[in-house]
Amino acid sequence: MAEQIDIVALFILYFSFFIYIIRYIVINVKEGWSMVTVFLLFWAIQYLLIPLSFILNDTVLFLDYKMLDLGVEDHGLDRFYSYSSFAVIFIFINFFFLGVSSVKKTKVQKYLLTERVVTIFSKEINLIFAIGLFLALLAFSSLFIYASQFGGMQRAIEASEAVRSGHGAEYWISKTFIFVYRFIPFSLLAIIIFFMLENRRGFWVWVMLLMGLGVTLFSRFILFKGKQAVISLFLLYLFYISIKNRKSYLLHFVLFFLLAIFAIPALEAYMESGKFVIANPTNIMQSVLNMLVFFNFDQTALEFSVHQNYDFVYFEDFVSGLRGKLVPYSWFSSMDKNTIYTNTYFFYGRREGIVPPGIVAFGMYNLGILGVVVVAFFSGFLVKKIDYFFEEVIVYAPKLIIIYAFVITKVFTLVRTGIPKFTFYDTIMITLFLIIALGYEKRRIT
Repeated sequence: MAEQIDIVALFILYFSFFIYIIRYIVINVKEGWSMVTVFLLFWAIQYLLIPLSFILNDTVLFLDYKMLDLGVEDHGLDRFYSYSSFAVIFIFINFFFLGVSSVKKTKVQKYLLTERVVTIFSKEINLIFAIGLFLALLAFSSLFIYASQFGGMQRAIEASEAVRSGHGAEYWISKTFIFVYRFIPFSLLAIIIFFMLENRRGFWVWVMLLMGLGVTLFSRFILFKGKQAVISLFLLYLFYISIKNRKSYLLHFVLFFLLAIFAIPALEAYMESGKFVIANPTNIMQSVLNMLVFFNFDQTALEFSVHQNYDFVYFEDFVSGLRGKLVPYSWFSSMDKNTIYTNTYFFYGRREGIVPPGIVAFGMYNLGILGVVVVAFFSGFLVKKIDYFFEEVIVYAPKLIIIYAFVITKVFTLVRTGIPKFTFYDTIMITLFLIIALGYEKRRIT
């Protein structure tokens, strides 16, 4: 009886909190999405909607709810929601809002941005376009060079699951040029540059787009089969049109969610078996649970971080995350105190593999509840600071709306993983800002 009362009380707490956050989002997206509202949306899905789905399934639905293929039966948790984890997320969101409210809107210097021009074979060429076309060609050629290291495209596709789990070396025929896989995602930059060249779209600009779009879709859907990468690509466009037209497009996002209910499990089935299996539309609740599996590891990680014993990591990820991103692997020989590996151990009973903890558990693993406070306040401060910056900039430089939309999509990664390596040290984002610095000249507007 006491346990039943606890579950009802937890459902009321999670549900009330969920309604409050969703209401805040709806009120604040009337003129377009922002980093704050997107942060809260993904956060609410992973830390409020997921526990609610757990509770409903445990008490009412009793459907098949897969738990991220937990590798050990004795994971030490009776259930994946608790008063303790609710208290932690409540503290997190309060300090997040405190961080948001601490940012004051200030005027930024207004500049007129013009594309630099370079002379190639006595012909003046837009530097931004030249970079975009080069990156599209680089990604396109890297795709085939990468496949050649497996003996051909078909075998590279067959090896995709092993590559995702870190065992791709078993399929290599040669590893001389295997490093070119790092250049394939640059195709996304060609797409972004296309939107930056809104008023300069000649034949070769469209060639750049089609080449970049083809490589991006093929690599994300077929070669690397990354669900998050696919979702981010569609969200990038939705956020772009939302900001550009100053509309919420809530209906579009709802339709995207409904499509995802069936598409994500189908995509996951394809990644596992090579065949698309569409969820049964007659069992909508099972389809919803199948889709929510994609988000449930953050809540599970939070429960582990609250109930398991471990040594604090003390934000070592901000240093170790540089490894393989901005500095060579050999510069850091040890990653024993890494948040990802600490969290992975509780999922699989070993440190080999990667299961990111999500943003809340990231704070817990690093410095306990104090770490949660630090991460929450810093996140709120950062996303609001970026919002204010782009709100000012895109007024006189609308060509940068696509950059704002791209940065917003990184919130998905920030909330979902909580790991600096995947957000702040993202190769595409760093390269994009280098392109802007190189490709534009600025003149102060007086």
